[in-house]
This record gives sequence, C-alpha cells and structure tokens, in this order.
Amino acid sequence: MLAYRPLVSGRRIGERTRGTVSSVPTHPEDAHSEVDQEPWHRRLVPGALKRERIGGQAVRFIVVGFSNTAVDLIVFNLLRLIPGMPDFGAKAISYFCGIVNSFFWNKYWTFNAGGSAKGKREFLVFLAVNIPPLVVNVVVFSLLGLWAGEGSFVVRNLKAFGAAVVTIAWNFFGSRYLAFRHTALKKGPDGPGSEEIT
Repeated sequence: MLAYRPLVSGRRIGERTRGTVSSVPTHPEDAHSEVDQEPWHRRLVPGALKRERIGGQAVRFIVVGFSNTAVDLIVFNLLRLIPGMPDFGAKAISYFCGIVNSFFWNKYWTFNAGGSAKGKREFLVFLAVNIPPLVVNVVVFSLLGLWAGEGSFVVRNLKAFGAAVVTIAWNFFGSRYLAFRHTALKKGPDGPGSEEIT
C-alpha cells in the first residue's frame, strides 16, 4: 500500500505544497496480507515431496501406479469371463486400459500439465513411452505363466501384478522426461536451470 507524505518545508500552513509518494506500507501487516500465500494443503506437504520436485513426482507416480494396477487387474479379470479369451490377449487389453488411466492421472495430478494445450502430443508420446512396457508386461506375464502354469485365480492375478511391477521405473522416467517434460522439468527448488524446458 502506498502512503502519502507531505514535504517538510518552511512554508506556512495555508500555502499549497506538493507531497511525495512512498512505497512504505502504512500498516506493516498489510505487506504480509498482500503476498499470495501457499494454500493450506500444500503447506502440509514436506518440501521434498512437492510436485515441483522429482521426489514428489515419484510418490505421485507410484500412487497412480497402484490405481493403474487396480484397473489392469479388474479389466483383466472381467475379460477372463469371456469364453475363449486367451490370457495374453486379456493382459494386453487390460494393460492398455491402465495406460489410459495413467495418462489422465499423471497429466492432471503428477506432472501438473492440466493447463497444457499439447494434449494430443502428450498422449501420443505417453503411448509411445508405454508401448515397450506393454510388450515387457505381456512377455513377463507369459513367462510367469510358463513357470507357474495357468493356475488358479490367485496365481493368475499374482502373474498380472508381477508383470505390472516390472514396468514402473521405465514408465516414470519416460513420462517425466518425454511426455510431460514441459511441466515436469520446470525450473524450481529441485532442479537446476538447465532442466527448464520452454
């Protein structure tokens, strides 16, 4: 808040004087109230886990990974109810559904790219990043099937879960450094200036 101060001079009270404008706040508490403060829910998050830092992004990515695994397993078990549906086909489709779930959660929550106008590009890059893990996922699932056999409901789901876990690291770094790099690598308290992407 700007304060008006009249000039101190030897002029009489009735004479017109010009004052100066000072940037000193009239009330010190006004200076603090004008500063935009961080929302209360962000103040509860430790600094290392803020979304701008790789640690915060990794934690969010892992949480999203659990939701992807849940989507993967639910869709996989629903597809297994279709007569004649092979396990590897059901696994490929269910994993793809997990990719779609992952894209939206990671775009809007993990890497804060909700305001980005690059949605189509992001999805295509995200999909390209996730094709190798899709192949790895199906291959690992099939290899576990050779070792453990088709097995019971529990065995099938353990194979599906094991195959999903194998792909987490690839997905995180591919998402952070390729699909959502324009927001995930913004200059912040965690990253050096060379990481800033425009």
